[in-house]
Amino acid sequence: MKESITIRRASAADIPELVQLRRIMFESMGYGDKAQLDAADEAASAYFSAAIPAGEFHGWLAVARSEQVAGSGGIVIDRHPPGPSNLTGQIGYIMNLVTVPEYRKQGVARQVMQTMLAWLAEQGIQQAALHHTDMGRSLYSELGFVDSNEMRLKLGEADA
Repeated sequence: MKESITIRRASAADIPELVQLRRIMFESMGYGDKAQLDAADEAASAYFSAAIPAGEFHGWLAVARSEQVAGSGGIVIDRHPPGPSNLTGQIGYIMNLVTVPEYRKQGVARQVMQTMLAWLAEQGIQQAALHHTDMGRSLYSELGFVDSNEMRLKLGEADA
């Protein structure tokens, strides 16, 4: 039975949940090294502790009627020089979209994405970008995201 889900903004009080959900996301992506995941948890907690109060990270939590957190998503606003297709130069970079396994295939990620896209539009952000996993690709395509020409180079030891 599909449980009612409410989407709400995340606050600094939600950092433990954001870190836990991020770990679930990485585990779903195949990361299995406990020490590496623990280090990422610690780094993410420090990041959220600074970025949420500063307004640099905007997060949302999907909360079930039972008060269990069912998923999350986040946005960082990147600023680039303006161009013809984006006069503000602002790009809403969407990240950390994750659904707890027992809530998957119930529309939780879609609700979080729709909430975040509406928020971006309210902020006057003209473009959104994200990186996808195979699991999320169909949702993003359905919402209008298209493949781009981005390339990536890994510098240093840490995974990007």
